Amino acid sequence: MANDDIRFLDYLPEVFRAEDGDGFLADFLASFEAAFGELRAAADAIPDLFDPDATPPAQLEHAAQSGAAFLSYLASWIALPLHPDKDADFNRTLFRTAISQSAQRGTLPALEALLRGWLDGDLLETAGPEAPLRIITDLTRRHTDIDTVFQLDESAHLGLETVLGEGPAFSFLVDLITDPAKAELRHPAGLNRMWRAVQLLLDAEKPAHTTYELRLRAHTMQLAEPGETTIGDAPAAQIGETTLLWNEPRTIHSAAE
Repeated sequence: MANDDIRFLDYLPEVFRAEDGDGFLADFLASFEAAFGELRAAADAIPDLFDPDATPPAQLEHAAQSGAAFLSYLASWIALPLHPDKDADFNRTLFRTAISQSAQRGTLPALEALLRGWLDGDLLETAGPEAPLRIITDLTRRHTDIDTVFQLDESAHLGLETVLGEGPAFSFLVDLITDPAKAELRHPAGLNRMWRAVQLLLDAEKPAHTTYELRLRAHTMQLAEPGETTIGDAPAAQIGETTLLWNEPRTIHSAAE
């Protein structure tokens, strides 16, 4: 609310208003009106404190000075870790995703939705024009009337989503393929940051009694034609930047809590 929206003089007895011909009293009250306006603006902004898209509101000076810290504090109310390597806008989007999945939290679909939001822009989403690649599975039967887990259908990819036999109980597999166009994910330092970030989310979101196997597949270096720096949309090999020499997935097995 603007400071001139309220005049304290209007709330005084008529005798004071009538005798303030030189405006002394109005000028005297102006500083109180200004302070009141600031307090009222701060009070009006309190609902924005609890909105991931608006917190912290600029009207609350102390909260606005530590915006990222307050967003993290708000996320802690739903036990959501924010991405330490991303900016506030990215984490606001992740926050909205977590809220939309709150009814299914702890299930594989919700965990996959959160993981896709967590790794937005870093994953190879499809192997072509088909449906998105599945990144989490518990290796169990997809249909109760089928007596085998080896199934080829419109969304299966040979070598990625074809399994013989079921996995161990209370365990799931996370299989990630990095986006070949991201140069930093062709470097060990970038892959290590992604690896730690994925573990942070999985450990925070998985049910305590479950375990997981995490596989991270990166793209090895490729040599371009002389004078070229890219191959298609992906960066070509640059010494010290995109010179990853191995193509086996990095794998880790978690432990139940």
